[in-house]
Order: sequence, then structure tokens, then C-alpha cells
Amino acid sequence: MIKIGDIVYQVFRGGFIHSKPTPIKNRLGLVIKEERSKGAIAQFYVKFNQDDPKWYYQHDLQRIGGERNEDA
Repeated sequence: MIKIGDIVYQVFRGGFIHSKPTPIKNRLGLVIKEERSKGAIAQFYVKFNQDDPKWYYQHDLQRIGGERNEDA
């Protein structure tokens, strides 16, 4: 699950050749805000590289791996 402050990849979707979603490894982004509404797909305000921040759906992002330590 993606949260504010996470580092994420942007996911490339679709196309004739690429049927599976694949992360774009050279696009790292920082999650700035999140918007969760009942019955809607979660959206995140993300800044990639030096671009202006934009809103992305949860399924267009992939959190960079690693275990999250909830005790800290």
C-alpha cells in the first residue's frame, strides 16, 4: 500500500507488445499527497524527477520494495 513519503516508480501500461504493466525504472517519484474517497480509486500527488507534481491513480504507481517497519 502506498503512503505519503514513499518513493514510487511510474507504471507503463498496455500496448500491443507489452500486455503486462511494467515499472519505468528511470522515473522515481515522491508521494506528496493522497486522496481517498469511499468507492473511488485512491489518487496520489507525485513529483517525478524535475517535473511539476501531478495526480496519479494507485494502479499507475508501484512502491519501491522493502519491508516497512511499523514499530519505528
